[in-house]
Amino acid sequence: MLSSTDFTSASWELVVRVDHPNEEQQKDVTLRVSGDLHVGGVMLKLVEQINISQDWSDFALWWEQKHCWLLKTHWTLDKYGVQADAKLLFTPQHKMLRLRLPNLKMVRLRVSFSAVVFKAVSDICKTLNIRRSEELSLLKPSGDYFKKKKKKDKNNKEPIIEDILNLESSPTASGSSVSPGLYSKTMTPIYDPINGTPASSTMTWFSDSPLAEQNCSILAFSQPPQSPEALADMYQPRSLVDKAKLNAGWLDSSRSLMEQGIQEDEQLLLRFKYYSFFDLNPKYDAVRINQLYEQARWAVLLEEIDCTEEEMLIFAALQYHISKLSLSAETQDFTSESEVDEIEAALSNLEVTLEGGKADSLLEDITDIPKLADNLKLFSFQTYWFVFKDTSILLIPVADGMNEMYLRCDHVSKTPKMLSHFTSTKAAGACEERLMSVSVQLAARILEAHQNVAQMPLVEAKLRFIQAWQSLPEFGLTYYLVRFKGSKKDDILGVSYNRLIKIDAATGIPVTTWRFTNIKQWNVNWETRQVVIEFDQNVFTAFTCQSADCKIVHEYIGGYIFLSTRSKDQNETLDEDLFHKLTGGQD
Repeated sequence: MLSSTDFTSASWELVVRVDHPNEEQQKDVTLRVSGDLHVGGVMLKLVEQINISQDWSDFALWWEQKHCWLLKTHWTLDKYGVQADAKLLFTPQHKMLRLRLPNLKMVRLRVSFSAVVFKAVSDICKTLNIRRSEELSLLKPSGDYFKKKKKKDKNNKEPIIEDILNLESSPTASGSSVSPGLYSKTMTPIYDPINGTPASSTMTWFSDSPLAEQNCSILAFSQPPQSPEALADMYQPRSLVDKAKLNAGWLDSSRSLMEQGIQEDEQLLLRFKYYSFFDLNPKYDAVRINQLYEQARWAVLLEEIDCTEEEMLIFAALQYHISKLSLSAETQDFTSESEVDEIEAALSNLEVTLEGGKADSLLEDITDIPKLADNLKLFSFQTYWFVFKDTSILLIPVADGMNEMYLRCDHVSKTPKMLSHFTSTKAAGACEERLMSVSVQLAARILEAHQNVAQMPLVEAKLRFIQAWQSLPEFGLTYYLVRFKGSKKDDILGVSYNRLIKIDAATGIPVTTWRFTNIKQWNVNWETRQVVIEFDQNVFTAFTCQSADCKIVHEYIGGYIFLSTRSKDQNETLDEDLFHKLTGGQD
């Protein structure tokens, strides 16, 4: 039998830092514990010593050195390996997180920092009324994503206050699940017979949804078009390598936010990660369809995916139609007339002209000589002030050949002005007429394409936009910079919903294609950080990832195979164990 002296020698002091939400600073609490004490007993002692009456059910222990949660409360300290030098933090499992949705709307809500990302995204999607959460994930923005925005904010004298949709009272805050009736197919929403928009959001049916207390049309309706200036300030990938960098920030679905270094109130992107959209139903997927449309729209606008001029006209016509219906259906005024961009103005003027009216004319007197003056970069090194008036440019050959001067415009709006000036006559009428003719001709072609979709309801137009996006050759390709085994140069690996493509990084030409149906097994060598894939007929390939962690690429392959197992006969409960088995990379 142990004496009191033996018991004292078997116990030791454990310092736990308490992250109390009502206190500005964290406080240390010293406990005397023994190795056979279970984690639940440690938390009980801790709460008794803190002696503050409140609900502590959401609190758990976080081990800072091991970077892990101690969630198995029946495990002893010895089983976890916790000793006197361990730094433990007693902190809430649910914390605030800022999410940038595909429509660029910022949402602030409570998210579980202790659950794996796959489960956390599922809870987020239930709060936002988005079905099929397995298609989405969280993306940590790269430095390039904020580069232009920071430069723009630096030039602004007044800080821009962003409108954030605050869902702090979301059901995930207490760890409770969302009402099972959220996705009930027995409830039929009422739709406007003219434009196809929901007469009332399905989220208002449920009193436990935080969106029911606010204007949830923000998530179900398209946002107003951005101005050309705002669009130019957004980051646009210019090469396959740039696109590969954007995909480096996907979070590991098998680990929690806290384990991946995500801080409270940090900004993440909620995006459709897997381009395999299952069971899109306009009756129940108003938010899901709109967010998917917005992600497709921004992929086209920011040139993340290439398309032809004819395809771009179709996208422009559909976007114009969707914007008109959205503005007429919304109860809030999201934009003013002054924010209408040049294309919208050209469309309005052309409509007036076609109806027999007189549109506003920007043409000056034909006798005026045009003058262009602006800052341009010479050879991309230094900025000079250039003035073009009554000017023509002439190249004179010399002994060394033709001397060329490169004048670079630092903003997209300057380029057409300069080109129009160089290629037109000296008279202002011809110069300005040529400048406006591009917009007018483009507007006319967009209006011509718009006639084919003019009677289309709003939701159907969004679905048509998504279908046109899916028909593009590069749709669904996610790029990563890799180095294949035995190669001395880096290549691009394109991951799609049904195949892997090896692409030459210099030329962008596909070299080899492997179908998922031919994959026998795949795994990760965690020592060499190498992904190894075995195909039929004893074909092997192996590569290391240069632009991202190898786990991200491994998860993409397993995730697409997991999504291919879905069927309409199944209910909406997902086999989470199967997902982690296919994407974990341990077996």
